[in-house]
Amino acid sequence: MGGAAPGLAYDDTPPFSAPLRFFLTAPLFAIAAGAVLLFGGDILVSRWTPGALAIVHLFAAGFMLQVMLGALVQVMPVVAGASMPAPLRTAGTTHILMTLGTASLAYGLGAGHPDILLAGAGMLLLGLATFLGAAIVGLRKGATTGTNTRTPRDLRLAFFGLAVTATLGLLLSLTLGRGLELPLPLPTMVNLHAGWGWMGWAAVLLAATSWVVVPMFQITAPYPQRFTTFWAPAVTALLLVWSASAFFSGADWPGIAAVIALALLGAGYAGMTLRLQAGSRRSKLDTPFLAFRQAMHAALAGIVVLLLALWTDADYWPVLAGILVLHGGFGGAITAMLYKIVPFLAWLHLTQSGVKAPNMKKLLPDVHIRRQLKVRTLSLGALCIAVFVPFLAPLAGALLMVEFGWLLLNLVRVVRARRTALLAAPTRAESRAGG
Repeated sequence: MGGAAPGLAYDDTPPFSAPLRFFLTAPLFAIAAGAVLLFGGDILVSRWTPGALAIVHLFAAGFMLQVMLGALVQVMPVVAGASMPAPLRTAGTTHILMTLGTASLAYGLGAGHPDILLAGAGMLLLGLATFLGAAIVGLRKGATTGTNTRTPRDLRLAFFGLAVTATLGLLLSLTLGRGLELPLPLPTMVNLHAGWGWMGWAAVLLAATSWVVVPMFQITAPYPQRFTTFWAPAVTALLLVWSASAFFSGADWPGIAAVIALALLGAGYAGMTLRLQAGSRRSKLDTPFLAFRQAMHAALAGIVVLLLALWTDADYWPVLAGILVLHGGFGGAITAMLYKIVPFLAWLHLTQSGVKAPNMKKLLPDVHIRRQLKVRTLSLGALCIAVFVPFLAPLAGALLMVEFGWLLLNLVRVVRARRTALLAAPTRAESRAGG
C-alpha cells in the first residue's frame, strides 16, 4: 500500500512524535517481562505468583496499553474526527505517567513493595485520567467522518471499559498496599478486573479499530453491519451483568453464564475476522496479514482453554489461557497492526511535509517482519510448553526478549528510513523553485 484510504480525515493527523513515543516504549516493557521470566524461577506454576502478576502487568499495562493509547492519539482524529486538545502535550504527559506508573506497579507487585505499588497505581490513574479527559473533549467536539459510524461509538465504550478496569485496579492496589477491605472476595475482584481489561477495554478497542483497519490494510470486505452494530454493546452489557451478579447475587451461575457468553463473543470476533481474511483481495499475503491471522487462531485457542479452566481447579489452565490470549491474541494483533500503522504514518507525514515518500514496503521490507514473526512463533510455543515444563521458562523468557527486541529494531528501521528520506529528498516547494 502506498497511499491513503478515502473517507478518513488525514489533515487532522497529529505530529508523528505524538503516537511514536508510545510505540517505541511499548516493546521495552515486553522485554522486561521476558527478563522477569528469564531470572524469576517458577513463575508460571500459577497465575497468583508475584512474578506472574508482574509479567501480566508489564505486558498488559506496559506493552498493550502503551500501543493502544498511542494508536488512539492517531486514530481518533483520523477515524472519529475527534482531535485531542494539545495532542503533543497530552501525549507527552500521559506517556511519562504511564511509563513510570507501569514500571513502579510491576516492581511493587513482583517485589512485594506496597509503597511502590501504590505510587505506580497512582501515576497510572493520573495518566489515564489525563488521556481520558482529553479524549472525551475530543469526542464531544468531533466531526463526522466518512468511515463506519460504529467506530466512534465503540471507542466510547472502550474508554468506559478502561475507566472501570482502572477503578477496579485501584481498589486492588489499595487492598494489597493498605489492607483495604473489598466488597467481594479477592479472586472475584481480580477476575472482574481482568475481564473488564481484556474484553471491556482491549477487545472492544481492537474491534473498533479493526472495523476500519482490517478492510483498509488487509483488503477485505467490511465487517457485516449487523455484527459491528451489536458486538461492542453486547460485550459491555455482559460485563455489567457479570459485575452486577457478583456484587448483588449470591449465585455463581449468572456470572459463569456471562463469562461463557463473553468468550463466545470473543470467538465470534476472531472467527469473523478469519472469514474476512479468507476472502481478501490481496494477490500476495504479506507477513503482517499472516501475523494477524495467527493472532486470531491463538485467541480462539485461548478462549477454548479459558472455558476449560472454568470447570477445573488446575492452576495451569488459567496460565495457559492468559498466554494464548494476551501474548498470542492481543500481542499478535497489536504487532501486526504496528507493522502496518507505523510505516503508514511515516509515509503519510513525509507526504504531508512535501517529500516524495518511499513506498511503505521500502520503509520496512517484509523480510525483516518475516524473521521477527518466526521468533514470535517460537516464543509463543515456548511459553505454552513452559506452563507444563517449568524448567523451560528461562528459555521462553529469553525468546520473549528477542521477539520484542526485534520488534523494536524493526520500528526503529522505519524511523530511520523516514529521517533519511526527509533529509535526502527536496521538498515540493524547493522542486518548484529549482524547476
